[in-house]
Amino acid sequence: MSKEVTEIINTLCEKLGVAASVLVPELAKYNIARLTFLTVVQTILAVVMAVIVVKLVKWCLSDEDADWEDKALGIFMTNIIPGIAMLVLICFAIASATDLIGWIASPTASAVKEITSMIK
Repeated sequence: MSKEVTEIINTLCEKLGVAASVLVPELAKYNIARLTFLTVVQTILAVVMAVIVVKLVKWCLSDEDADWEDKALGIFMTNIIPGIAMLVLICFAIASATDLIGWIASPTASAVKEITSMIK
């Protein structure tokens, strides 16, 4: 399998007119930068969503005129969408972070994985 993958990568590099020794580091740099940016942005957005959820809960609880059922419904309705969005952003940030760790730990293996996924 390894020999086949190496042959595929070399053939692809020949067709692109780029040496494999140049392609792998460039793919690594590109993906490390892209994944770092995605991880940071998604983490910031998740923190912003968490702050919004906390502020909405405080706002719903500060309404002294409403009875308990109205407060509970208000908290549930105003936090369900931001809460789900926050969880989705956290999942995306974790996925980006795991990809980033893979690219940092083994750029060559990650590049081979990336190139073989492009070929399929």
